[in-house]
Order: sequence, then structure tokens, then C-alpha cells
Amino acid sequence: MANITEIEVKVLEVDRPFLEQKILALGGEKEFEAEFSAILYDDADGSIRAAGNLLRLRKEQDGVKLTFKQTLSTGVAKIMEEHETAVADFEVMRTILAALGCREMLALRKMRAQFSLHGQHLVFDRYFDELAHIPEFLEIEAHSEAALLELVDELGIERGRALPWNTHDLMVHYQKK
Repeated sequence: MANITEIEVKVLEVDRPFLEQKILALGGEKEFEAEFSAILYDDADGSIRAAGNLLRLRKEQDGVKLTFKQTLSTGVAKIMEEHETAVADFEVMRTILAALGCREMLALRKMRAQFSLHGQHLVFDRYFDELAHIPEFLEIEAHSEAALLELVDELGIERGRALPWNTHDLMVHYQKK
């Protein structure tokens, strides 16, 4: 399906109505809003997450996808090589992954609203269930670090708020005491 380099940041605790209005005023378009569910996996010795990588089986509005993301860099932005393919059956793939020794590390559900602006994606994510305590955040994905920073600036977001984080980083930051 796709092998792409993903360059993205997360911006925590955003004012979504304000940012949505700004995105639309700058010529952006809302692409969709839908619920996603996913299972994050690791191998028996935990080496996938330890290396900063991700193996995910996800139900989306248009089907089921298996994704492997390999971390290339976490400087200004999180840069990952993403390998993704469509899967016909969520439960069959779940069985295959278990038979291969993959362990289900986290099942999650979230509401995602995706916008496009200048060919880049802006995504508002709000988790449910055990991650519901994490406030809604904005994820900005661009074709290059320079384009990403231009978009951050255009939206009026302080660059220091644009974090090269993954889901695990969010969980640690918002860890329940």
C-alpha cells in the first residue's frame, strides 16, 4: 500500500475550535472525522518499542491496515519510515500476529479529525477508554522538517510546543499518579 517517510510533531492541549477556524481560513479543508481503533504490538523481548519503532493493527474508516514504523530521527520532528498495507480481516491478522509471538501491548480507540493544508495533514486526536485522561492534541505531518516548521509558524504555534513525540511519550507525560 505505502512506504513513506513520516515527519510529524504533536502539539498538546490545543484550542481546537480556534485552530480549526485558522486552518480553514488559511485555505485548509476538513477531510474526515471518524473513530479509529488499534492494537499496538511488541515482540516477546520488547525490542520493537525499545528501538522506538511501532507495529500496529488498526481499523479505520476505510478498512483495516497493518503498519510498521521505524524511527529514523527524533530531533525537531519525529521522522519514521512507514510501511503499511491493507488487511482483509482484523481478527485473522490479530491471530496471525499472536501465532508469530507478537504481544498485544495496548488497545486504543480515538476520535480523529483530519484536515489538509498546503498538502500537509493536521490531525486532532482524542482518546477514549484507558487513555481518555490525555487531553485532545494536534498532530502535524509534513513532507519535510522545513515545511512542518513553516506550518507551525503559520498556525501561530510556538515552536517549543511542537514535540517529536509518539503515543508512548504521551502516555508517560500524562501518566496517572
